[in-house]
Amino acid sequence: MQRYEKKFVPLHSNSNFLIFNKKDVTLNFQKHITKSQATLPIAGAIALAAWMPPPQPSQLSPLAPLLSTSDYGLWQHLPPFLQQGYWSQALSFLCASIAVYLMAELNNKNVLLRESSRILSSALAFLLTLTVFCHFFQPGMAAMPLLLFSFFPLFATYQLPSPVLTLSSYLCLSIASLIFPKFVWLIPLYWIIQVLFRALTFRCFTASMLGIALPYWFYGGIALMTDSTEPFLKHLEAMRDFHWFDYSQLHLRNTATFFFIVVLFLVGTIDFYIHQFLDKTRVRIIYKSLILYGITITIIIVLQPQYLWTFLPLLIVCTAILFGHFFAFTHTKFSHILCILLLLLGLGVLTVQYL
Repeated sequence: MQRYEKKFVPLHSNSNFLIFNKKDVTLNFQKHITKSQATLPIAGAIALAAWMPPPQPSQLSPLAPLLSTSDYGLWQHLPPFLQQGYWSQALSFLCASIAVYLMAELNNKNVLLRESSRILSSALAFLLTLTVFCHFFQPGMAAMPLLLFSFFPLFATYQLPSPVLTLSSYLCLSIASLIFPKFVWLIPLYWIIQVLFRALTFRCFTASMLGIALPYWFYGGIALMTDSTEPFLKHLEAMRDFHWFDYSQLHLRNTATFFFIVVLFLVGTIDFYIHQFLDKTRVRIIYKSLILYGITITIIIVLQPQYLWTFLPLLIVCTAILFGHFFAFTHTKFSHILCILLLLLGLGVLTVQYL
């Protein structure tokens, strides 16, 4: 009796399928970068290498002349040696490192991505590295960790109104406004976000006003005790000081960097609205609040371009989250080509900043 053995041939075992698999692996380089545990350490090493060129010991930050006006509140009392040379770059790198760490924790706490990844914090490190003027210690870099930290209690109030969490969030914003008074312009934005979260009750509104007033209560008390009320009054006056700026004074490096960040922000925003149905409702509302945050910062920069480098780090935070979401979950041939083009564009913007 002749024996017959069944041979199981794998489906799609032809060579064409194998070629397709290779192409698929190639096109999924975004997925490999997103899931790799080495992405963040590599981004950190690149940032450290780009952040610490050897400056002259007496070299002032190129932003120093812009920061000497009364618009910058308590920043004017910062010792000059902290705004020059290695001190300026070291403090700026410290602020960036804290912000990258907070970004990773914000992702873990709020599950901003549907899978475990460090792409959001890596994207923040990458964008800060590409923005050369963020390598110097300035109000925007000092305030960035504070305002990023304010997102933790703010996002935690989603459908759970909490006066304590509300006070904590607005307290961070108020402390940041001691560095740069015009950060108080973001207070209505925080109220709107709480409305989106269904968390703005009368008690929470009262807590927000208390959180805003508390640092100024201490600042005003110290000013009265030391008989130095004039700087305090000038600080308050700087909050409402709004004057038009001559756009002709902007250099190519400024506009190129700003438009590059805006392009990344738009790419992430458009992709989110196309694929938002894949995220949970809470995550969708958080992303919509970040989009509103980024649009507000963009409008402020357009209307007040003299504060570009103060507000740009805040826009970079929103952009890193939105573009990181796009990079993590859009694995198509179009996204592959677009990411390569954006990388080349980013290198071009980096080159322009050194001209």
